[in-house]
Amino acid sequence: MKFVFSLILGVTGLTALCQDKKAELYVGCIGFWNVENLYDTIDGPNDDAEFLPEGGNQWRAPRYKTKIDHLSEVISQMGTEVTPDGVAVLGLCEIETKGVLEDLVAAPKLKSRNYKIVHFDSPDKRGVDVALLYNPNYFKVTASKKFRVILPYDSTHPTRDILLVSGMFDGELMHFFVNHWPSRSGGEARSAPGRIAAARICRKAIDSLLAIDANAKIMLMGDLNDDPNNESVKTVLRAREKKEKMKTGDMFNASYENFKKGIGTLAYQDTWNLFDQMIFSPGFVNDNNKTYTFSKYKIFNKPFVREDYGNFKGYPFRTYAGGAYRGGYSDHFAVYSFLMKEKK
Repeated sequence: MKFVFSLILGVTGLTALCQDKKAELYVGCIGFWNVENLYDTIDGPNDDAEFLPEGGNQWRAPRYKTKIDHLSEVISQMGTEVTPDGVAVLGLCEIETKGVLEDLVAAPKLKSRNYKIVHFDSPDKRGVDVALLYNPNYFKVTASKKFRVILPYDSTHPTRDILLVSGMFDGELMHFFVNHWPSRSGGEARSAPGRIAAARICRKAIDSLLAIDANAKIMLMGDLNDDPNNESVKTVLRAREKKEKMKTGDMFNASYENFKKGIGTLAYQDTWNLFDQMIFSPGFVNDNNKTYTFSKYKIFNKPFVREDYGNFKGYPFRTYAGGAYRGGYSDHFAVYSFLMKEKK
């Protein structure tokens, strides 16, 4: 069956994206979100004791349902200022099981989109994984695999796997890496080798794809637990701030502009970080608009997902804060990017 893209917008609907370009465009939206501890209420083989009905967080069905409703509310709105279909491909992290993803995509606000799931269990002791949701009207999966990350300072405590999903996005082959790199637990300097190890795994896989096709469309997204200027991202991944300064094999970090402005996706002790990044291969930034090209990166930080009072005013509105149930969304803001190409 011939694929029919559901959105064709002219310059009126895309003023902020394409400025004075007078052309009709196909537009797609790709997103990522660390959804903060999306656990079910069932005791599993992982270390999930605090997220059980009798656990410290008193994680019972009503709270789980609220979490699902809140997550689906945000996802349903991501990108809809440009495309009514919203996000076509969405990377997620801090997912306990495939079952919670099935509950999420079945939520009333998302059910009509018929999102499909790519998920592998990882060896993380807390049982949190990465995953990919996709709208099959936009994206057709052709391959998926996971990469194991070994912490160089502690091989006995495995961390989250890296997910690679390849497929056809409106007839174009694209590759999506979904990441949740090792945390800064124990201090940024002590834990940095773990994130560098994850970055090296990604870089090696990216180089393999570019060796096959120098113009391959590769996108790396995730909670990297590092900022765009940290060694793991800037040096190992070779993710650059400006497209015009890219050299052969370099990547473009679409998140850098917000980072330089002090705009972040999470906050701690009145300091903002931009850990949730979207990084593109040269094939996405060639600016010829004949194929899908990166257009704009955005942070979903609408008022309803922010704390509106107290010491954490302006921070992401969390599910738990200070040991107390807050009934919010996540400790990270979601991020998304638009891709566009000219209508033939």
